[in-house]
Amino acid sequence: MTLYHNSKHKLRNILRTIDSLLDGDFPFDAGKRALLRLKNVFIEFEKKIDRAKRLSDEKTIEQLSSNINVKIIQVLPILGFILRSTNVRNAFELLDPLQSLADLTLQGNPELILSSEWDYVPFAYPQSLKDLRSFVLIGLPASEAASALLVPLAGHELGHAVWRNLGIEGSAHLTLQQKCQELYRNANNLQTFKRTFSEYDPDDMVAKEILPETIARSVEYAVFQAEEIFCDLFAYAVFGEGYVHAFSYILAPGSSSNRRSKYPSYETRISTIRKVAEKEGITLPDTGELNFSSEIPLVNARDRFILRMAEESVAEVTNGLWSKIDQIIHEGNVCRPKKANALAHLKEFQIGIPAHRPECLGDIINAGWKYYDEILNSREEAKIPERLDCLNEMLLKSIEVLEFRRRAAHDPDRKKTR
Repeated sequence: MTLYHNSKHKLRNILRTIDSLLDGDFPFDAGKRALLRLKNVFIEFEKKIDRAKRLSDEKTIEQLSSNINVKIIQVLPILGFILRSTNVRNAFELLDPLQSLADLTLQGNPELILSSEWDYVPFAYPQSLKDLRSFVLIGLPASEAASALLVPLAGHELGHAVWRNLGIEGSAHLTLQQKCQELYRNANNLQTFKRTFSEYDPDDMVAKEILPETIARSVEYAVFQAEEIFCDLFAYAVFGEGYVHAFSYILAPGSSSNRRSKYPSYETRISTIRKVAEKEGITLPDTGELNFSSEIPLVNARDRFILRMAEESVAEVTNGLWSKIDQIIHEGNVCRPKKANALAHLKEFQIGIPAHRPECLGDIINAGWKYYDEILNSREEAKIPERLDCLNEMLLKSIEVLEFRRRAAHDPDRKKTR
């Protein structure tokens, strides 16, 4: 019975932890609802293991004890995330417009939880915990969580939820697999493959498997890279040029380490967005202007070849990814930023007042980045920190005005952004 009693004690402790969190103040109800959902999971575990004990079913007790351990491991980081979502370092003004965006682009009834995170790179928890499938958890670095200028990065992370929620990953995987196979069948590529993988032999039962295994690795990398490109384009669609500035702020000049195979290069990411923007008549800065340095290529020739095949296959599907995003934006009637609106808001920021008739979150952020550049280029360097703080306050106030206008328009179904 040791396993049973140990598990009971763990369940009591985790339930106490959740109850202590529930006693806190939540600025929005999504965090509390997530905690109650998780609490019910552990209550059900307790009922099951108690029933197994009454039946003296040691095998079931053993299995449940293992499942309880796994569930606690999964849930503890989420509990920490939810706790941090209540901290005043977060910009709570950002949550409602992001929730509106989630409502318009995701199926079902998504509930967004935005939190500060002890990780410098923004990220979204994968929606793999079935107990919280309807929740979208987005973390921003704690040191930057109050910065309105970086809200486009949350747009990228929301893109990951859209990618999975709408089942785009499955169709993208099939398409990329086909593209990779076609690339490997190309005469020049196949010749390079044989030269690089010299032990490959199509007539040997073992050595012939090198080709499909190599293709599979290229496909794996391609799917990861395609998802990142999709999220970049999604964030651009919603926030416009503000996304590339936020992206640069967080990541430039980039890592000095070797390329990571599962991520597109900075050059690829920025150039892909720029090509889409050019078709819309918008000129965006390139990687040099955004202060990115060149990335170090992979050392191993085999890794370089596999990565090149992945990158080329992704390049062939980017138009399709943008078409899908355009469809999502159109069907959700999502407001896209307009240059004229951003310039109008900029004039207001220049005289020290928030935007008084904002229509789109992206317009506010883009105006903010334009004014950010003006502040950095000012001659009074000593006043730059103070002026940047004032800018952030104006942005947050402008976002509050945007939300007030949306609510005043009385749109309970949130089918439109105001």
